[in-house]
Amino acid sequence: MTGREEHLQQVDGPSPMVLIVEDERVSRRALATLLGHSGFATTAVGSAEEALVVLAQGASPKIALIDLDLPGMSGAELIARLARLDKSVIPIVISAANDDRLIAATRARGVSFLRKPLNFEDLLSLLSEVRFLH
Repeated sequence: MTGREEHLQQVDGPSPMVLIVEDERVSRRALATLLGHSGFATTAVGSAEEALVVLAQGASPKIALIDLDLPGMSGAELIARLARLDKSVIPIVISAANDDRLIAATRARGVSFLRKPLNFEDLLSLLSEVRFLH
C-alpha cells in the first residue's frame, strides 16, 4: 500500500471541513481539488477578509490552511482573529516565508506550518494527525 492510499484510508468516514485561505488562485484551486479527492470537504477563499465573511455566514471548518502573505489582512492576523472568534478552528500556516517569519507567526500560538511548495503527502499526514488529535 502506498503512503497516499494509507492517508485515504485514514480520512474515510466523516472528515473535518477545511477552510483554505490562499490568494494564489491556481494554488487555491489545486488544494481544494486534491483535498476534495482525498475525502475532505473544502471551502476556498482568496483573502482573510473573505474567510471572515464565510465564517460569519455559518461555515464551521475544523481546520484552516492559511497563507501568511495575503492581500489586506495578513494570515497571522487572521489566525489571531480565529483564536478570538472560534477556538475550535485549528489553523495551519502554509507559506514560503523565511524561517524567522514562520517562527514568529507560529511558535507563540502553537500553530503547525508547512512550507511552500507544499508536499501533498506531508499535508495529508498533518491533516490526519490534527483530525485524530482533536
